[in-house]
Amino acid sequence: MTNDEEEVIIDPINDEEEEVAEEVIVEPKKPTETLEAKRARLEGQLARVNKDLGVVPEKTSSKSDGIGYGEKAFLVANGIKGEETKLVQEAMKRTGESLEQILENPYFQAKLKETRDLAQTADATPKGNRSNSVPTDSVEYWMTKPIEEVPQDMRIKVVNKKLEQGKSGGVFYNS
Repeated sequence: MTNDEEEVIIDPINDEEEEVAEEVIVEPKKPTETLEAKRARLEGQLARVNKDLGVVPEKTSSKSDGIGYGEKAFLVANGIKGEETKLVQEAMKRTGESLEQILENPYFQAKLKETRDLAQTADATPKGNRSNSVPTDSVEYWMTKPIEEVPQDMRIKVVNKKLEQGKSGGVFYNS
């Protein structure tokens, strides 16, 4: 089209003729290099520069040493939390099996059950040296003893507890 010639477009809604000037179509530039080719070129340049400088690049491992958030979520969904995740991680390092294979492994299941049983037993066992209902590492036990008999590490707690009881007591002996 030249400047003298104009294209006429009829608007179907208004049935009027409109004069339209010459349309300019802009096409986006096509990339001359693909992403993979650019990455390979840049890695090659980096390797040459490192070689010239005498720098040895660290090799990155595709497999991480720790358990990621996705694996943790999978373990929580299967009832494994806290310290038990370390047990899973150790088993994965030792055997080289995947997370699913470890969880299905009967030896791992037995080890997990043993660990849970030991933790449950430790939680159920009363703390302290005595077999009566009050353990010897509690503040209540040592409050009834003279301060000279109280171990050094418990004295501050015992004194604080006695002061607290003294403040909360009433005026009369039975209040």
